[in-house]
Amino acid sequence: MRATRFTALAAMVLVLVTGCTNDKGQPADRDTPKAGTLRIVAGSEQQSVVDTIVKPWCESKRYTCEVTLKGSVDQARILSGGSRDYDAYWFASSVFLQLGDKSSALQDVKPMFLTPVVFAAWRSEMTKLGFAGRTDVPIGDILAAVESGRTRVWITNPTQSNSGATVLFGFMNHFAGNGPGKPLTQQQLDSPAVEQGVTRFVKAMDQTPPSTGTLMTECLAHADQCRAMFTYEDLVIEKNAELVKAGREPLLVAYPRGSLAVSDAPLGFLPQPGNDDARKIFTELQDHLLKDADAQAALLKLGRRPAASVGLTLDKPDPAVFNPAWGIQGTINEQGIQYPSAAVIQAALDRYQTRYRRPVAAYYCLDGSGSMGDNDGWTGIEAAAGQVFDPDQAAQNFLQTHPQDATTVAIFNGGITGGSPWQVRGNDGDALRDLARKVADYEPEGGTNMYACLLRATEELTGAQNGDRKRLVVLMTDGQSNTKQRGDALAALKSAGVPVVAIAFGRDADPRQLEEVASATNGTFVRQDDLVAALRQAAGYK
Repeated sequence: MRATRFTALAAMVLVLVTGCTNDKGQPADRDTPKAGTLRIVAGSEQQSVVDTIVKPWCESKRYTCEVTLKGSVDQARILSGGSRDYDAYWFASSVFLQLGDKSSALQDVKPMFLTPVVFAAWRSEMTKLGFAGRTDVPIGDILAAVESGRTRVWITNPTQSNSGATVLFGFMNHFAGNGPGKPLTQQQLDSPAVEQGVTRFVKAMDQTPPSTGTLMTECLAHADQCRAMFTYEDLVIEKNAELVKAGREPLLVAYPRGSLAVSDAPLGFLPQPGNDDARKIFTELQDHLLKDADAQAALLKLGRRPAASVGLTLDKPDPAVFNPAWGIQGTINEQGIQYPSAAVIQAALDRYQTRYRRPVAAYYCLDGSGSMGDNDGWTGIEAAAGQVFDPDQAAQNFLQTHPQDATTVAIFNGGITGGSPWQVRGNDGDALRDLARKVADYEPEGGTNMYACLLRATEELTGAQNGDRKRLVVLMTDGQSNTKQRGDALAALKSAGVPVVAIAFGRDADPRQLEEVASATNGTFVRQDDLVAALRQAAGYK
């Protein structure tokens, strides 16, 4: 595996509201549904549909539609946890819907549109691979190109993103020898053919960012690092329009023949006391998306295939959208794979974290200065440490530790402090829980010198003891650092080639210092006041 640029962390929550919000930009009185209001939690993949179709429709009807965008894992956790914050759930595909709705709480679940998951690469790269101009590319040919190292391929983390999960199950079906109509079984999941095949496939990925939006944005911004990817057809169409307008090379797509995965954007209603009015709005919205001619035309313009169409066949597709020059095929005479049961999905995603992915040496540099105790920053760190390190909580987030991972936590103020760094090699549950407990027991104090921690992290991550593990530094600070060791730290980081996810917490954090560190390491900078969200996302790069 190559040391590649770690992509930017996706924004964790985006609330798009047509109606009233409180002064913090959040929907008002979330616990009590109001008349004329529909509260939807949706995948980030639906943003363009929300902006283009849903919001204008709600405004025209004088409804208040509160749409909160969240990641797949968060949606599944919220639903399975019995939350009453939302009236409707709009997943990107049925994979995480099955995980979140094991009790069948959702009603009137219907797919809103279809989009296949494709292999996409820059036109020059597709030409080099021999896929350009081909209408039939067997999944075996794509697999051979990926595993041969002839290109640099990105995929989203299957445990954090629907697009990665759908690709994973498509290839699992291939390794199991299943046709499109036969779902993967537990017996097949346990077989050597699937175990060995998917392990080879996952380890051939150069980069596994935690969200589809992040993948698309960063791959296009860093074409030297990302030459190909697995993503949604509709997002390729959206991005190609931007690339062509900017005079840039477009992406070409190939459909993995023999194991095509399709996302169906299911939207379902969650009945609860007091939301009968919301059900009425929900039903009208579903009918609008599925039956209204203008809405259907708008979906097609966005590259979404109608859910009511015959398979993936389009009637007179607009070539400006479904552009044959980009490899887009208006007619796809192939059935998408059938996804396995919720139990098999759960088992497969658990195994991604503990068996399939490449082991990681992760080094967390956490700001333990006095200000972290004054601004509730350390409270967020404690909560995040529990969710990332504690095995039970990590499993709920699909962030389990691999048996060969090396996890190190260092707390810094004026230097390394609190008796840290602490390291856990492997995934012993008691040791990981003790790691979270040590973080929780620390009392913030003193000044800020993040460079001391970065130097220590670089020294430890470049040692021979890390073997073939991927390496990652997660840096979090809320203030401006002492710069005495800045030059040495930056030089060491550049030499080591270890990427840093640099998180700025609070209004006093100095973005210039963190951006400099991220840039020097081909890492990423993010400003994020939700430390639980930030550290979970950073851990999602495993």
